[in-house]
Amino acid sequence: MTGPVADAAYRATARFWAEMAACGVTDVVISPGSRSTPLAVAARNQEGLRVTVQLDERVGGFCALGMAKASGRPVALVCTSGTAAANYLPAVVEAHHAGVPLVVCTADRPPELRGVGAGQTIDQVKLYGDHVRWYAETPCDGDEPDFSARLAVRAVSMAAAGPDPGPVHVNWPFRKPLEPQGPLPRTGATVGRPLLAVRPLVDAEVEEVSRLGGRRGLIVAGALDIDTDGAAAIVGFAEAAGWPVVADAGSQLRGRGPLVLDAAEWVLGRSGEDPEVLLHIGGPPSNRAIIEFVASCEADERLLVDPRRRWEEPSLGWTQAMASDPVALLGAAAPAMTPTDEGWAAGWIDASADAWSRVEAVLGRGGLLEPLLAATLLRSLPPHVALYASNSMPVRDVTSFWPPDTPPRRVLVNRGANGIDGVVASALGAGLALDSPVAALVGDVAVLHDIGGLLAAARAGADLTVVVPNNDGGGIFSLLPLADAGGEVYFQELFHTPHGVALGDLARGLGVGYRRVERADDLADAVAEPSGVTVVEVPIDHPAALRQRRALTDAVL
Repeated sequence: MTGPVADAAYRATARFWAEMAACGVTDVVISPGSRSTPLAVAARNQEGLRVTVQLDERVGGFCALGMAKASGRPVALVCTSGTAAANYLPAVVEAHHAGVPLVVCTADRPPELRGVGAGQTIDQVKLYGDHVRWYAETPCDGDEPDFSARLAVRAVSMAAAGPDPGPVHVNWPFRKPLEPQGPLPRTGATVGRPLLAVRPLVDAEVEEVSRLGGRRGLIVAGALDIDTDGAAAIVGFAEAAGWPVVADAGSQLRGRGPLVLDAAEWVLGRSGEDPEVLLHIGGPPSNRAIIEFVASCEADERLLVDPRRRWEEPSLGWTQAMASDPVALLGAAAPAMTPTDEGWAAGWIDASADAWSRVEAVLGRGGLLEPLLAATLLRSLPPHVALYASNSMPVRDVTSFWPPDTPPRRVLVNRGANGIDGVVASALGAGLALDSPVAALVGDVAVLHDIGGLLAAARAGADLTVVVPNNDGGGIFSLLPLADAGGEVYFQELFHTPHGVALGDLARGLGVGYRRVERADDLADAVAEPSGVTVVEVPIDHPAALRQRRALTDAVL
């Protein structure tokens, strides 16, 4: 009876993938393994699906995350049983918090092999806990293709159809034989249809925002997954209302006109006048000065717009929560907005311009340290190249040192759980989805955390430029009060953790290009024409960098 068992598995998986493709899934990231054979082979055999093979599941998970984030479409993952599935957890956690749609398909042993010591067998039932939107386990040896069709539609819908996208987990137990016993089946879709974008809009919230016209407002924008039209709608509202915008690099709003302030963090809370309305859209801000301003702002109206209905704002200081999509809400409210007095926005614009001139003067007196590196990178990358900014200092520096003369650019960030893991693999996934060169700004520790991502990029033949400010350890810890304790807390050993890794040797060992640059002009040249996988190392004098950051603060006080 081995033939019917295997054939049933292939009929089920073939129908599943046919419906997934009909629902708009175009990419499947697979890591090799035996137990997942029916899932992997059927996916590769399905027209309309592009299969990307990643050697390890941790890299595969983040590659899929970057694909989904860049494309806006759900991406499927396939792995074998056991710890292979556990290695997806970091990417699943990030996808959960960031609202990125993934369909995680894990192969499993059949029930009779669980809990009895069978190899490569762990408890995979609800393995990812509350970090997935939905969990299901398929029948073992079930020969009901219609069930597989409905399962696919349900999985994609739960991952991507509503206002709160995220990962789902489908666990697939298979019995042997795992290889096909005859010709691979191909089947058409019968129930799957492309998903439609959902932008919830509450009419009462449009009226509430419109009511605030004429008052002095300020918009704070964290990370947003929006396109050019969405960014234009938000900026159009700001122009109609006369409200300045304090925008993270990952908001997709930077470089879109004078109301989107540059060097904003240097003037927040120093004007002596709070806004009357504070409107927060997108994720939490990345920079401490902006976070502290939001927490201490005494605006009468503090609106938190979150279509996912999570209301994630750490200060808990909002007076009204709104469930509309920010693009839909502000686009609808803009025509009815009465602009506030011109002096309000002009004061913020002038203060920000003055702050940036002071910042740039400090940067001009130093060498190529992290702030000038971020500014040079933004000025020098070709406009069509997306930038993936790592957590820790890179995303903060891109936000803080975005030059006013820099045009808009797509900036991708993993600001769900804010970890430094998987950034290179995420950038690789973004490049594959966009079919375009991508640059990544990644600290040295984060690069070492994701060596597998570099190897994957080399194997994929991607156009990925990885710019690494190398301060030989966790430089961000030196900015915390902890650093003042020094030897009492074993600061160097436990926190800064100098590694002494020669990144050039590492790059060459992985088969990727390498350049070491120490001047801004050389950095500009290194990133001007992306081609292949290249590590661009910028050695950082860490004590000098700390002195420069203090000088920047002193210059704008």
